[in-house]
Amino acid sequence: MTEIIPDGKNWTFVLQSICTQCHHDVREVTPARVIEQLPQFVDRFLLALHRPQARVRTDPARWSDQEYVVHVADMLVTMIERLKLMTSQDDPTFPDWDQDQAAEKGQYNDLDTDTAATRLRTSASLYIQNLAAIDPTDYGRQGLRSNGATFTVATLNQYAWHDVLHHIWDLQA
Repeated sequence: MTEIIPDGKNWTFVLQSICTQCHHDVREVTPARVIEQLPQFVDRFLLALHRPQARVRTDPARWSDQEYVVHVADMLVTMIERLKLMTSQDDPTFPDWDQDQAAEKGQYNDLDTDTAATRLRTSASLYIQNLAAIDPTDYGRQGLRSNGATFTVATLNQYAWHDVLHHIWDLQA
């Protein structure tokens, strides 16, 4: 497997503007919209797992299709953990999560296709359940990343949703 070039970009800009790469605008996305639409996007991700070279990195700046799928699964789990912190504590600081390190440590490309698919289905289902359980009066509760980026429950959901949309774009690019 080739080494991936780490992405050091601060993606929080998508909370203030349209993404310059995938052109998605998540600034008005609500939890209800994500709850409704996430299952359809899971199905689109799962189609990529059946491509002939789903486990091949075709470019040093790009993960394999399977790595994108499992990354989205792990990202959703990370966001669930952060949402739980935000709704149970005042202004928590999130534990660091390095997505490239997670892909290498988790050996995403070594998973069989069924395991990768199950991980995405399970994490998406749990994300939807956790998001649906949050009282709308808590959407303004805040949390911090270790680099100082501040999120509310609403903007963390928008940030996560951009990740889903952006990686669908990555898989189609």
